[in-house]
Amino acid sequence: MKKNILFVAALFAGSLAFAQGTTTSMKNKKGLEYLPQAGDWAIQFDAVPLIDFGLNALKLNTNTGATAQHLGYVSGFSNVIVGKMYTTSTEAWRVKVGINYSSNNSETVLATYGANGDENYIQTQNDAVTNIILGFGKEWRRGHNRLQGFYGGEAMIVLGSPSTTTSFEYSLDLQQAITEGVEAGGATRNLGISKSGSFGIGARGFLGVDYFVLPKIAIGAEFGWGIGFSTSNASNSVETDNAGTTETTESQVLKNSGLNIGIDDGASAAFGGSASVNVTFHF
Repeated sequence: MKKNILFVAALFAGSLAFAQGTTTSMKNKKGLEYLPQAGDWAIQFDAVPLIDFGLNALKLNTNTGATAQHLGYVSGFSNVIVGKMYTTSTEAWRVKVGINYSSNNSETVLATYGANGDENYIQTQNDAVTNIILGFGKEWRRGHNRLQGFYGGEAMIVLGSPSTTTSFEYSLDLQQAITEGVEAGGATRNLGISKSGSFGIGARGFLGVDYFVLPKIAIGAEFGWGIGFSTSNASNSVETDNAGTTETTESQVLKNSGLNIGIDDGASAAFGGSASVNVTFHF
């Protein structure tokens, strides 16, 4: 509910900005320009971590992500940075780049072996996620004084893994494990996901509002609606002892493709709608 109120308020502010005549230049008492001008560059990213940092510094928050949690907010940026190049004071090209990667290892002792039973037979599990998001589009602006509305469209490409992929490694190869008595003859071991990938192309429309709190620094909100086609696949690998010889086989465990349409918020769908609270620095 809080999230809906927040973004409805932002949309209302944006509609006011569009309704007013367009202001393309506004300076403070020191002669510093508030608004973007032709030839300016800008960088935009999710504002919530920055807000959290400030609140933590003031001891008003005690944990990372508290702002998003209190607002019921889901970021549409997902580690995405947006760069802008202004061709005029009201038009800009947008480039979007996002790289999301994580890898976590955990070890489990499956058995012990050796003359004194002091050697460990260990299984290592790796959970990894990789996503690369690339986008290119055009933005138009209109607004009154420091309140500026913007809208536009962008094309997107998404590469990576469709979800968390899990693979396994062992401290002994299969034949050694059988020799040491920690695996039985004819045993099968799961090696987890051996191949995984996804690819998607799509288009997204967006609408938002910026308020320039300082010269060339704006806090804003953006909404998006998208449509795209994506495909993903994954294969699982197992190894089996066959009379002293290790055989490895792979089987497909995921193959999906389809058209995705998104409205409202929801950052998990790369081509779906997304909402974000952002901060933009202009240079």
